[in-house]
Amino acid sequence: MNKLFHLLLVICISLFFCKYTNAQDYYHNFTKPIITQKGQFVYNELPPIKTEAGVLYFLDRNLGSVTIDMESSDAWGDLYQWGRETDGHEKRFSDTTLLCSNSQKVNHKLFIVDQKRSNDWLLNYEDNLWQGYQGDNNPCPCGYRLPTQKEWRAVLNLGYEVKSTSMGYYYLSVAGGQLILPCAGLRSAYTGHFMHIGTRGYYWASDTISKGTSGCIDFSKQELTTNVSIFGFRGFGRSVRCVRSE
Repeated sequence: MNKLFHLLLVICISLFFCKYTNAQDYYHNFTKPIITQKGQFVYNELPPIKTEAGVLYFLDRNLGSVTIDMESSDAWGDLYQWGRETDGHEKRFSDTTLLCSNSQKVNHKLFIVDQKRSNDWLLNYEDNLWQGYQGDNNPCPCGYRLPTQKEWRAVLNLGYEVKSTSMGYYYLSVAGGQLILPCAGLRSAYTGHFMHIGTRGYYWASDTISKGTSGCIDFSKQELTTNVSIFGFRGFGRSVRCVRSE
């Protein structure tokens, strides 16, 4: 009876958390696979990766990806502007607008093009949009969040290698293949055009760096290196890989 009561209590707390925080009404990770966006996408949790920043549990694919097959472009997933929720702008078929938003809750599905090069899709900068599990606009399933810059650096310190597929697509194999990150490309904040599809990877971190910039990692087929000391302009569309920690 005590075990049953404890289980019900945990479920109730989880439902409360998911409903009354900014987790976008996703199901909590009590069972696998993780079904999000009303069943549109299914994710699985990868085995734990032990790093100097703690034990990390990544999802097996980018947000919006329908496969983990690196031979397929369907593994690339969506491209998010930093801090925006899952509102449709992240889709590769989304149209564009030249009007920056005056609210963190955008009332349309358009990718915002920043012609003034303010480096943000928001008129007024907000730094708390993707901070942790309860961050405003957190796009990850309930119980998951974006990695911090420190966590990206820690997992990359375990070793990485850029590899290619028979289709000519590139991907990053981290920690002996424990984590696979496809080169899903980038969407320009200044034109809305797609860049480096299949040849470069651009992934957001949760950290804010300075006005209009946030943490990220980049890697490419040419350099065979990663850089976790750089920052990304928030108006650009980058991949999101969600994680949770113990």
